[in-house]
Amino acid sequence: MTPSARLRSLGECYIRRTCSDFPQWGSGIGFRRFEPGLSGSDETTRLDRNRFLKGLLAQTEALPASSLKGDDWLDRRCFLSLLRTELFQAHDLERWRTNPQECCDGAVGAVFELVIRHSDNLRKALPAIESRLAALPEFLASGAAAVRLPVPLWVRLAAHSCKGAGEFILTLGGKLANISPHPEKTRRLASGGAKAFERYAKVIAAKRPGKSNGFSLGRERFEWLVRERTGLDWSLPEIESEGRRLIADLTRELAMESAKHGRGPARAILGRMRDTWVPEAPLLELYRRSAADWRARVLRSKLFPLPERESLEVTPVPDFMREHFPTAAYSASGPFDKRQKGIFWVNDLGATKKDPEKALREARQHFGLELTSAHEGYPGHHLQFAVQNRHPSRIRRLCSHAIFYEGWTMWCEKLAVEKGWVQGPHAKIQQLHDALWRAYRIVIDCGLHFGKLTHASAARMLVEGVGFTSARALADVNWYTSQPTVPMSYLLGRLELERIKEYLVDRGGWTLRNFHDWILSQGAVPWTWIEQAAKRGED
Repeated sequence: MTPSARLRSLGECYIRRTCSDFPQWGSGIGFRRFEPGLSGSDETTRLDRNRFLKGLLAQTEALPASSLKGDDWLDRRCFLSLLRTELFQAHDLERWRTNPQECCDGAVGAVFELVIRHSDNLRKALPAIESRLAALPEFLASGAAAVRLPVPLWVRLAAHSCKGAGEFILTLGGKLANISPHPEKTRRLASGGAKAFERYAKVIAAKRPGKSNGFSLGRERFEWLVRERTGLDWSLPEIESEGRRLIADLTRELAMESAKHGRGPARAILGRMRDTWVPEAPLLELYRRSAADWRARVLRSKLFPLPERESLEVTPVPDFMREHFPTAAYSASGPFDKRQKGIFWVNDLGATKKDPEKALREARQHFGLELTSAHEGYPGHHLQFAVQNRHPSRIRRLCSHAIFYEGWTMWCEKLAVEKGWVQGPHAKIQQLHDALWRAYRIVIDCGLHFGKLTHASAARMLVEGVGFTSARALADVNWYTSQPTVPMSYLLGRLELERIKEYLVDRGGWTLRNFHDWILSQGAVPWTWIEQAAKRGED
């Protein structure tokens, strides 16, 4: 067996085993036969899986990098990262023990995924949804039993998640009962699932807590994770220094742009623009019009590839899911779904208000929706994932490095403003303000995991530097604690893209279309690895 064939075999082994351990993962990546299943939260499965991962990692590392070139070399590097980072989370950090959010969020997410996937025909998905509802009590009980020394912040967040999950499950049960041939059974399963979330919250709250800063990795571990997730061989102080430079540069640029549109900071100017904005049509119509315009713009510009059999459905968030969505969100198809149909959810809370003033206030939360559409749909997340999920390498389809996919969306936002595709005086200010927010994320990401920042002091940075409300800042920092290196990846990812673009397009003579075709064809992997693979392919 050739080294490349051996690598593909190891990748298939990983997919088969992971679908077996976590059938909800299997359905999420596009294998419909796993939709009824929900398992893998128990200690036995977790420990057995660690042993499996160690063995698979040893076999992959035994394949000499020198025996592979180009795409095969990149597949190996990506697969190593996937295995190493999963082992880091599951074996070294034991996050399935210390972060109780993993189990409860995974449980409600498994049900939520089926509801989203089959939102246009819940009747067809009813047996699979009921199967997962029936599995919730055992799944949550096993997960709770495995928790040890949980981080106090994550316990509080898990309790909040459980409350919302229970409410969602009960509401969903009522909705499903209306289409179920056995409505009482459906309601009973939903009630049992909701009570299971209540029990889970009580059990984990009674556990002996771990350290209050237990989410902090420390410098050595953080720098290792940076290399594996972003491909950047930078020290923590170097990353923090870059973040502070970006904050200073963007603050100056934002002040200069804001001065063109009135007095006060950018957030005040944006606030005034938002508070005087009156939507010219219902929000759903505006988003649908925007998505169609962006798709036409992508085709007309001839700057981006658009794969066959892709589509983007702009749809309202169902009534029973309104409280579980932001203003707008995107759900991608799985890597192995035959049809790449993305869903762009619009949450118009104003539609629930009888008072016109209150309805308008809610609608104004969608101010700047043109950039939101570019970020989530075309040419942002939807286009990028639709291309990636057609990659000939099954290993590459599984890669999900934020430094690529979030860097890509930030590039799309900046390009949209530079090309004049987004109209209005707010566009440049909004784009710069969002970039400044991402620059603060770099410094906060480093500070949290170096121990220089507490949860509270990190939130204060967002309040004072970006103008967030205290509630929004705290919510933002909450997820930073459990996703180290992801917050920094947004703006650093865009800068990495621009660095390569400068070399290939600005100085190398490539067209922007050639550049977009090339980078999107790689999948969501670190930029430095793409460069290394290209060099190896030339040897």
